[in-house]
Amino acid sequence: MNAFGARDRLTRPVVVAFGAPPVGKYPDDTPDDLAERALREALATLELPLGALDGLYLVAAGYARTVAPLRPQRLAERLGVPTRALTEIECGGASALLAFKAACQDVALGHVELAAVVGAQAERELFDGGIDEGDIDRILLVNAGFGPYLAPLGLLAVVPVYALAAQRYLHDHGIEPAAVAELAVRLRERAARNPRAELRDPLTVDDVLGSRVVCPPIHKLEAAPWSDGAAAVIVCSQELAHERGWPGAALTGWGEAHDDANFIPFGRDLTRYPWIGQATEDALARAGRTRDELDVLEIYGAFAPAELMTYEAMDLCEPGGAAAAVARGELENVNLSGGRLSLGHPPQATPLLEVGEIFEQLTGRAGERQLAGPQAGLVQAEHGLMNGAAVAVLEASG
Repeated sequence: MNAFGARDRLTRPVVVAFGAPPVGKYPDDTPDDLAERALREALATLELPLGALDGLYLVAAGYARTVAPLRPQRLAERLGVPTRALTEIECGGASALLAFKAACQDVALGHVELAAVVGAQAERELFDGGIDEGDIDRILLVNAGFGPYLAPLGLLAVVPVYALAAQRYLHDHGIEPAAVAELAVRLRERAARNPRAELRDPLTVDDVLGSRVVCPPIHKLEAAPWSDGAAAVIVCSQELAHERGWPGAALTGWGEAHDDANFIPFGRDLTRYPWIGQATEDALARAGRTRDELDVLEIYGAFAPAELMTYEAMDLCEPGGAAAAVARGELENVNLSGGRLSLGHPPQATPLLEVGEIFEQLTGRAGERQLAGPQAGLVQAEHGLMNGAAVAVLEASG
């Protein structure tokens, strides 16, 4: 039994609110400061106080911060919110979408009526003043996440790992650097219409190719900025959403698949990610949708070549054909937010920023980015070197 009566069946979870401050730099804020700001913004759209929540679903506060245990409990105390569910999820870049899944499951089971999923990160300038002995343990701990083969290569091994996959991808398909740069240009055009985006100034292909090479063949403007930011989404049952007159985005399909490799799939193809395809197929099958029925998609894409490979893994275009499809304008409904390259990329919040973009599109709140009457959207998130994927299909509700 809950506050709204007994249930003997599952109910459909619906996203009914979204909040996020502009992505960028917040050197004076902690992740919890940003999390609270995003959460209050989301609840304000429903004209609800913090106390209306009965579920709080969080992700880790970042990668380079030392965080004490029991953070969800401490944040609940800060907010003054007793809950029926209190959870923190950690699985790299996919964390926030997996936290979203947990919230939706609890809502579907009738355990929670109004759940908040919150992700926040604030470490853009954390080490600008240098590194001292107080930082070493955390750095060693983060580096250990790469495992015994990659960890000796250094803390930022993830960048050359993505670059290694990109080198092979461009070589195998004969893709020119300018074709990859075109994706960054188009994402920047979309970000110019998004007030939350960190990078909004116009770009040209020459600008992209003239930017510093981070790790060959990836240029700085083909790599997502390591941004500060936060996002919160509110999930409730479809019955409650209808009762309150809240339009929303219902979760109708979910898919998830993970490779058994950590970052590098040794001895296997570095440019093919069948688990991304499997997660996509499962989500679409459960929603009873085809790719052609998707009006808008948000794809993770932390690097331009990785985003192109993800399009192909999701069967949005043929292998090696993503760059050409972008140039032909065939993927204009993907990453209307500006994507990670221009919206910005606070990994702990990124999947919720993606969910928020789909929510705003499906409820007609996307401003200058708004499509005409979209009914179905898709969100994809990943972890590691795209070593696992979660995919959600959302549909207009209310």
